[in-house]
Amino acid sequence: MAKLSSKGLTAIALVLSFVTAILVYNFLNQSVQKPPVVEGEPVVTARVDIPAKTRITAAMVQESRIPVEYIQPGAVRELPKVIGMVTSETVVGGEQVLQRRLFTDGKQVGFSGVIPAGKRALTVGVSEITGVAGLLKAGDMVDAIVTFDQQVVGDHVSQILLQNILVLAVNKDSEAAPEQRDAKKEATKDAGVIKATTVTLAVAPDDAAKIALAEEKGKLRFALRPYLPEGSDPVKRAVTPTDIVGVQKSAIQQGKEQSAPPPATAPTGAETGAAKPGPGIPVIRGTKIE
Repeated sequence: MAKLSSKGLTAIALVLSFVTAILVYNFLNQSVQKPPVVEGEPVVTARVDIPAKTRITAAMVQESRIPVEYIQPGAVRELPKVIGMVTSETVVGGEQVLQRRLFTDGKQVGFSGVIPAGKRALTVGVSEITGVAGLLKAGDMVDAIVTFDQQVVGDHVSQILLQNILVLAVNKDSEAAPEQRDAKKEATKDAGVIKATTVTLAVAPDDAAKIALAEEKGKLRFALRPYLPEGSDPVKRAVTPTDIVGVQKSAIQQGKEQSAPPPATAPTGAETGAAKPGPGIPVIRGTKIE
């Protein structure tokens, strides 16, 4: 055999390389399998374990497609329907989120379910005087008035501390337990008004600290607001005894001036007791009458 030239060998190598590349491409193209198409319907499943009484976030759940025959009764089908809901039972990661495992009403969670977002529940002690004579009930709106004595701030001071505060509960009666509240009303309907000893308020965290300090260092009173909603009144400066006494002193002084007796005058004869000259007594002297 005649020896091939270098150019011939190069050409053969190129052809073999080209053929090899085609064979490898075909092999790989045939070996790569397309992902199977999952048939089924969308169902909300848990990405992670979600403990009971946990508010569900978007990171905790996902939408999965599951064959119809494996979908459990009551499974939630849409993500927006579970975001923000609270679980009543633990949901294990990978499980379908069932409607019966969610609280449908905030009151079902318990008392924490009635606390408005961004607020905290704070309980303070009240009496018949400071608690509006026991007329407060859950759902009322009140203003908080604080009074400090002279030892605390150098003078007796009273001021409106907070306005438009929602009353969550009076004693242990709240909107979260209507059955218990109605039963207690039925049992005590002939006993008169139930005395309030505690009031639970919905306040912002910073306001909770103010009320706690006011109750510790001063005296709190609550003023019941009207039923119809209204805006907050502008809070004026604190009232001190000087403000009240000053007004009273001015009124008393004005009253004294109005009721002052007229200037004294010279006493009359009647006032001094001197006898007035009476009518003359006729004196008969002979035939003359004097």
